[in-house]
Amino acid sequence: MKKLLLLFLFTSAPLLAQVTMEFTPDGFQSFEIPKPNVPVDKLESRIRGWVMAYNERNEFGYDVYDVSENGLKIDAYKMNAFYYRNRGETFQHRIKYTLKIDYLERTLRVKFSVAEVYMGKNRVDLDPLKFFNSEGKLKADYLDAKPSLEKTAQKIVDSFVAFMSQTTLD
Repeated sequence: MKKLLLLFLFTSAPLLAQVTMEFTPDGFQSFEIPKPNVPVDKLESRIRGWVMAYNERNEFGYDVYDVSENGLKIDAYKMNAFYYRNRGETFQHRIKYTLKIDYLERTLRVKFSVAEVYMGKNRVDLDPLKFFNSEGKLKADYLDAKPSLEKTAQKIVDSFVAFMSQTTLD
C-alpha cells in the first residue's frame, strides 16, 4: 500500500507542478495537460462532473457551452477572487471566469480568462488587463490584485488538472 501511494505521489506531482498561472498584460497564458485516454463523450461528462463538484457552493452557478468534438467552454463565478487596496480601504471582487478547453490529439489545451468583475452582486467596469500601464508594468493601485488573482486562478486550474489526471475509463 505504501509503495502504491508513493508511486501515485511521484507520478502525479509532476503533472500538478507543471502549471503556473501568471497574470501578464496579455492575461493568463494557455497551457496543455495530458488528455485522459477516454472517449470524447466520457471526457465531456467527466469535465461536467468536475464543474458541478467544484462549484457546489457557488450561489451564482456555472455554464458549460460551445460543446463540440473539439472542446468546450465553462463560465463560472469565484467569490473573493482578488482584492486591492486604495487609500487604506480593501476592495474584494468576485469574478466570472471562463475556462476554454480544446481537445487536441494527446493533450487538452486550457485557457483561463476573467470575463467579468463584480463587487457584491453588481457588475463593475473593471478590466484586470488594465492593472498594467502601457509599458506592461503593474500599476501601483493594483499591487495586491495581481498576486491574489493569480492565486485564485492557480487554485481553479490545480483542481481541474488534478481531476483530469485521475480520469479513467471506469
